[in-house]
Amino acid sequence: MTEAQFRVTADADGEPVVVASGDIDLANVNDFQAVMTDAAAGTPALTVDLTALTYCDSAAVRALFAVAAMTEVTMLVRTNGPIKTLLAISGLDRVAAVVDRD
Repeated sequence: MTEAQFRVTADADGEPVVVASGDIDLANVNDFQAVMTDAAAGTPALTVDLTALTYCDSAAVRALFAVAAMTEVTMLVRTNGPIKTLLAISGLDRVAAVVDRD
C-alpha cells in the first residue's frame, strides 16, 4: 500500500486543483474528502488530479460523488487504468467530467 498524499494547487486560471497520489481507502478517505471540500468552498469548479493515484476503493468514489454534488468537478485520470474504469463503472463519469491524461 502506498501512503496517500493530498495537496491543493491552482490551474492557469487560479482555480483550485486537488492532487491525490498513492492509495485512497477507508483509512484516509476523510482526509481526501476534507481537502476537496475545503478547496471547493467558494469556487464554482474544482479539478481533482487522480493521475498519480495507485488505488482507490468505494469510499473514495463516495467522496468524489459528495464533492460533485457541491460543485462542478473535473477529474484528471490516466488514459488506461483501473481508476478510469472504476469511475465509469460507478457512474461518476456521468456526473463529473473525466479527462484523460498520460
